[in-house]
Amino acid sequence: MKHKHFGQWLKAKLKFNKITQLQLSKQICVAENTVTSWCTGAREPTIRNFKWICKYIAVVEDEDFTTVVLEGMDFF
Repeated sequence: MKHKHFGQWLKAKLKFNKITQLQLSKQICVAENTVTSWCTGAREPTIRNFKWICKYIAVVEDEDFTTVVLEGMDFF
């Protein structure tokens, strides 16, 4: 599935995995409003934060980190 921006991909992943923005923010040590700005498309994460997001989602989905990252590359 193609996404117009990172926020659409992230929102879809959070919804699919039943993860709140607050839960994600705590897991990757960023403010909740930072995650909100990513989800709305106002900002994009740094490469470092993108890697943390993908690692967390990979653990939740019990998938390989590489699979999650490659899936997320649709929006780049």
